[in-house]
Amino acid sequence: MKAKQIAREIFKDALEASLPKNFISKYVRCENGVLRVKEDSYDLNKYKHIYLFGSGKAAFAMAEEIEKILEERLYKGLIVAPKTEASLRFTQVVEGSHPLPSQKSLDAAAKLLEMMREMQEEDLFIYLLSGGSSALIELPMQGVSLEDFQNATELMLKNGLEIQEMNCVRKHISQIKGGRLAQQTLAKGVVLVLSDIINDDLYAIGSAPLYGDTTTYAQAKRILQEKNIFHRMPLSIQRLIHEGIEGVAQETPKTQTPNIKHTLVASNALALNAAARSAREHGLSVAIVDEPMQGDVKDMLPRLLQSARESDARCILFGGECTVKVEGEGQGGRNQHIAALMLQEMRKGELDITFLSAGTDGIDGNSDAAGAVVSKEDCAKIGQEALANYIKNFNSYSCFKELDSLIVTGASGTNVIDIAIIIKKES
Repeated sequence: MKAKQIAREIFKDALEASLPKNFISKYVRCENGVLRVKEDSYDLNKYKHIYLFGSGKAAFAMAEEIEKILEERLYKGLIVAPKTEASLRFTQVVEGSHPLPSQKSLDAAAKLLEMMREMQEEDLFIYLLSGGSSALIELPMQGVSLEDFQNATELMLKNGLEIQEMNCVRKHISQIKGGRLAQQTLAKGVVLVLSDIINDDLYAIGSAPLYGDTTTYAQAKRILQEKNIFHRMPLSIQRLIHEGIEGVAQETPKTQTPNIKHTLVASNALALNAAARSAREHGLSVAIVDEPMQGDVKDMLPRLLQSARESDARCILFGGECTVKVEGEGQGGRNQHIAALMLQEMRKGELDITFLSAGTDGIDGNSDAAGAVVSKEDCAKIGQEALANYIKNFNSYSCFKELDSLIVTGASGTNVIDIAIIIKKES
């Protein structure tokens, strides 16, 4: 089997391990009316009603598994997910928008708030939280229009803000982020978290609607100023941030609500460990790089190249999420762009490797691909000038479609950020 196919197989196995159907039952079960979530137990007979909520790219797939476990014990619930034609037995499914919030996101948030507010102290809810929630459910602060919120989000996406930086800003212009949603109910809650954040920071995943916030309005302004976009933000958002700094607008809650418990059930590490097992099954020695992928793809590239040169392992695995500052009008995303940059490095003749970079959610930028896989053999299929133009115009999708190098999975139903794979030629 050629290295490009092996890389595809490794990514496929990593993705499969990250699907809720393959991990939820390991951590959640119900026996004799007692719900067990890892080491915690909840006697369901003590609660009047059991609700199921969720938001994010993995929320629907997670809900399918929880419904199998609880079945008729569920009273009702609401899941907010990307577009889906499927339905659940006990739980309503509504559609939100991603990566930009839309009126659908506002409508979904309103329905979610209504149902959460109807719960009483004697009720229990389970909330399934995964990446994508920040856009899928939204309720802008008073005075901030949907159009202003969309423009702000798009500006941050195009200017390479890290996810933690974006979340800091979003929490301070939203009525439901940064722990504000948790203030809407007195019921006891269990939040099952699928992490799409480096280091699994609960303050950051999905903008932490039920957790809390350690950031401030002042930090939000500083982040935007450092990216030189504060002055380009809609005036309503500039005004709100200034009001927050002055103490006129209320800060996000800084402590967690004691009646709501968060439990991490899956993360990037789950996918990386599965990738490592797969690589070993293909006869490759493996190294997982501890330092996560982050920052701009142009800054990440030298680190990847260094690992390729220095590691004794034939297969080197990376996890994380980079950013890319888009300057062209092409199609693609961070994973495809870094693959194109890697292919450009291979053209120099020194490296003989296979490289794959892809998102576990199945979506990379403004394309229908998850990422791309390239090898030195591809250098002969595309000219230097053509490749340079694809990179300049941020049109990596067209490049890899021509090379038949795209990774296309469709929306996967999970989201544990990105994986990169380097396979070195056997010496």
